[in-house]
Formats: sequence, C-alpha cells, structure tokens
Amino acid sequence: MRPDPGRDAQESVIAGMPPAARVRIGADLRAKGMLLVWQQADDAGVTDPVERADFVLRRLYPEMSEAWFRDVVSKLAAKHVAGEWDGFQRPRRPAALG
Repeated sequence: MRPDPGRDAQESVIAGMPPAARVRIGADLRAKGMLLVWQQADDAGVTDPVERADFVLRRLYPEMSEAWFRDVVSKLAAKHVAGEWDGFQRPRRPAALG
C-alpha cells in the first residue's frame, strides 16, 4: 500500500487540536471503520455468526497472526455451539454519520 501523501499534514493538524476534538475525531473514524467492515460482511453474504466474527476480526486486526485468529474464532465457535454467544452486535449508525 502506498503512503497517503497528506497523512503527515493531517496528523500535524490533529495534533494541534484540543484533546476533546482529537477524541471526537478518533471516535468518528472508529465508528466509520466499524460500519465499513460490517457493510463488507453484508456485501460478502457472511451470515453465520462465527464466520462473520472471523471476517470482521480479520479486517479490524490484519496485523494479528493466523494462530491468533484460529484461537479466537475457535473459542467463539465453542461458545456459539454451547449457546453462550450469538455473535458480535452490529454497531448502530451514529446520527453524526448520517
């Protein structure tokens, strides 16, 4: 992936903002990212809770090892089979995101 040429400028502007503004930007970006990942899962037709968890986790944490994904997803699958877990809760779309 090529670096974004505007990233350094954007980060310096954000660094100069008050903490509350930086927190708001971070929260907005996180919410948008979560909605994007869930939309990708919908577009891919992933409906099984365990498969959806694997799909979502791989997009949220691409730097994690394959062993980590297998461990986490196998634990979620066991909880699902035992009736202790029904899947991740879909995030609500914040009003600010439209």
